[in-house]
Amino acid sequence: MERMVWDRGHQMPAGREFEIYHFSEDVLQPVWYHAHPYYEIFFFVQGHTRNIVEGNDILPSRGDVFIYPPGVMHRCIHLDTDILYERFYIYCRPEFLQAISSADFDIPRTIAQMTADDRYYFHVNDDTLSDLRAKSDEIIAASNSLLPADKLINRFRVGQLLVQTLTELTANSAIPQSKYSNRMSSLIHYVNQHAAEQISLSNLEEQFFASKFALMKEFKEYTGITIHQYLLTRRVLMAQDLIQQGMKPNEVAPKCGFQDYTSFYRAFKSRTGLSPEQYRHDAGKMQP
Repeated sequence: MERMVWDRGHQMPAGREFEIYHFSEDVLQPVWYHAHPYYEIFFFVQGHTRNIVEGNDILPSRGDVFIYPPGVMHRCIHLDTDILYERFYIYCRPEFLQAISSADFDIPRTIAQMTADDRYYFHVNDDTLSDLRAKSDEIIAASNSLLPADKLINRFRVGQLLVQTLTELTANSAIPQSKYSNRMSSLIHYVNQHAAEQISLSNLEEQFFASKFALMKEFKEYTGITIHQYLLTRRVLMAQDLIQQGMKPNEVAPKCGFQDYTSFYRAFKSRTGLSPEQYRHDAGKMQP
């Protein structure tokens, strides 16, 4: 069974305000450590996985919900591919969440409060999960209509789904305990805090009292990418945020730890598919 709104790529096309997926499958592809420039709310239905979120290592169970704000790094590790893996999730652009918010219920501010102190995972009971899944499937089914009225109605449905979800999550939280590497969690937090600085493997050796080879090996096993790849991704995420705030790309590069514009340009385009100037142009078009 596989349901989707558009082709299964994990990026939203330009101009789309939201998208919803619902997948159930047993042929699984690796999911490497990554982040989005938009919000993701992820509902775990069944499977046997580990979810790593900014260094927090979680063993999810049915009804667990993850909130990934823009720029939050996360990945899924499949522990048993013989068990059916089912999940559904919502992608929403920040501009859309702000547009459907009210003075009394500001959705981005609510999410910021909920995810403060690296708290990205929550829980709902089984009845609520089934209800939210049914409403998500209704939105997916209605998304095929080209009628303007149907599109507007679906937009309202998404707003209702989001408000209901956030209301439920603030009342029911889950904090699974990790049994995995605390050192890697600490390393990720360290890199996040110092990404704009010049970080070397020698720095990390001194900070974590381990050889650079051991750290490199353990980090690759934990995240699926190298320390260098992670650092570049983190810096590009910082750059995206600054560009969205109106800063020029040539001013952004040194503030995000890049020593020259050429290395910044290459890292940025390889991770976003756009040059910094193209991204700045598109970000300007998305402003309300």
